[in-house]
Amino acid sequence: MVRPPVETIADQLFFTTVFIEAFTPTARSTGTGFIINYPGENGSTLPVLITNKHVLDGAHQVAFTMAAAENASQPASRGTRMVVTGFNAQTWLGHPDSNVDIGAMLFGEILKAMVDNGAAPFYRGFDPEQLATQETADSLDAIEQITMIGYPNGLFDQASMLPIARRGQTATPIFNDYNNLPAFLIDASVFPGSSGSPVVLYDRGTYTTRDGVTRVGTRMALLGVVAAVHTRQVNGVVQMVKAGVATFDDMIDLGIVFKSSAIQETVFALYGTLGLSLPVSTGTPGNLA
Repeated sequence: MVRPPVETIADQLFFTTVFIEAFTPTARSTGTGFIINYPGENGSTLPVLITNKHVLDGAHQVAFTMAAAENASQPASRGTRMVVTGFNAQTWLGHPDSNVDIGAMLFGEILKAMVDNGAAPFYRGFDPEQLATQETADSLDAIEQITMIGYPNGLFDQASMLPIARRGQTATPIFNDYNNLPAFLIDASVFPGSSGSPVVLYDRGTYTTRDGVTRVGTRMALLGVVAAVHTRQVNGVVQMVKAGVATFDDMIDLGIVFKSSAIQETVFALYGTLGLSLPVSTGTPGNLA
């Protein structure tokens, strides 16, 4: 089967993510990461992987899987995987606030290792200019449609290596700080494995602005990163020789998303550890949503 070229925004969103498997001495967990292409020195590009702290925390070995490239403009129907051993707290950096669940790491060496292994990845990174600004947030209505891309419950298309796109809406306004954190809620199905998924504003064809004006065109902005889901405790009858009642957590489809400003703050801290300064043109934490 011949695939159409990867041209549209929707096409490219499917190639922004990375499937993450984190291994501890006793367990394996899965999550999502995504790439932002930040500027480096002398005109170079520094691909930065964004995910959650809890996806990487405690892992001693991490596997990263992406779609492989057929050529520079076409993905292949196979994946490329790189396992990093000796993974530790020095490999990545978390947001300085312990309550903000965002982690970041330089990803260029992983991408190069995939190339050197003969299976170059096919990916599209977000540009820093695509992170939602406060001006963007203030222009949005209190309820907006959102799209998130990731690997819920570790699921993805095994043939094409594509992640899964899900849609929902904001459950609290983006311009509001949920529980005094740089976060907002989304009404969407969020499952383990979705942690670290990018949440984007993506409207194609037409969209309506906060003042009620319908505009023709497309808008896209990176709003934040999925970190958790609210749950409730429910009781269920256990059908055994002697009936009993089990208590378990039931997800209520309210995901917690940390905003683009928190992503940028994490990257600022990462750059600081490298002795680099993030160009002002990419936005500062003060003017990002």
